[in-house]
Amino acid sequence: MSTTPPVPPPSSDPGPPRPGGDAVGPVPAPRADPVHNGAPEPEPEAPAPSPGRTAWHVLADERLPGLRSLPPRHRVLYVMVAAVVVLGGILFAYYANYELDRTTATDRARSDKKAEKSVDDELPAFVSTITPRDYAQDMPESVVVLLDRPLTAREQATLTATKGDASQVWTLLKRLGGRIVEYPQTFQKPLEDGHRVPEGMTQTFNLNLNSDRTAGLTINGMTAVKDMCSAPTAQTVVDIPPAGSEPRQGLMWDLSGGSANRPHGPYVLDEGESQGELYFRHNAVDLGNGQANMPLRIQPEVSVQTCKWHISVSYTDTSGPHTQRIPNGTGTFTTEAVPHKPVQYFRYVPATGWGCLGRTSQKGCTATQELERTGAARP
Repeated sequence: MSTTPPVPPPSSDPGPPRPGGDAVGPVPAPRADPVHNGAPEPEPEAPAPSPGRTAWHVLADERLPGLRSLPPRHRVLYVMVAAVVVLGGILFAYYANYELDRTTATDRARSDKKAEKSVDDELPAFVSTITPRDYAQDMPESVVVLLDRPLTAREQATLTATKGDASQVWTLLKRLGGRIVEYPQTFQKPLEDGHRVPEGMTQTFNLNLNSDRTAGLTINGMTAVKDMCSAPTAQTVVDIPPAGSEPRQGLMWDLSGGSANRPHGPYVLDEGESQGELYFRHNAVDLGNGQANMPLRIQPEVSVQTCKWHISVSYTDTSGPHTQRIPNGTGTFTTEAVPHKPVQYFRYVPATGWGCLGRTSQKGCTATQELERTGAARP
């Protein structure tokens, strides 16, 4: 039976040190501070401000540490000098900027004006707006309606059932492709240049001129230019003649004849002393610079040929004389003539009814013999 030897009690002797190792021994316990009885030592308190120091001195020490080494009086002097320098710099910058503005005001105004003129010159001299006469709101008492085909017997019967009212006739023929031409206003006095206008027809339209330019301009002339004239092509003519002259306002050009015939006008249509005068011999049109727009009613007259034409406008602005075309680009106006011997001719005779010439059914044509007797074959 084996027995286990007893374990010896721990010894307080650490024994000899191990070769190459650190000495192992008891670590001395920290000595207690007899004053604080073992509590941690408190942080040192900030020094109290010296007598006579103000909050300003404290702030100066914090924000301007370079002043700490200076005596208080020197600090005040330093700050005052710095304030004077800053204020002087501000005043100098202000007056320098003021003087710069004053000395360059003329140059800047000239530069601004040049820039405004450059922008102004990029705008069109004026804009022309062309509006056909609104026959739904402004139907003349006398008109001629043209169609490019003959009316059928049924359409003729519907036409001759009307009583010569222009609005009713237009309502019927518009949907068939009809086009209105008008009887022109006749002049009550000779034209200023002695020109005699032959009998013809017109298709009036409204022309409005307006300019968005800052600088003003003056239109001192308008000339009608024929681009092409040819024989009228309408096959049917429906005529409601006037009972008298209808007064109008605006300008009239005589485009009678063919392409080789020079247009005449524009003449003043308004009743009164100025009627028949050449408009631009006595007037001009001012646009731009806040001027109001200029509305004109144009009455171009043709006789035996339909003409395509345009207006050449002469105007003067700050850069000199110029011309501009109406309509813009290659656009043209068309003023249609009435054919001398159409395939069908219908004319309303007051108190008698409709007279019908050409290839017509004669239904409802109660005034045909009267037309044949007078030889009427066109308006």
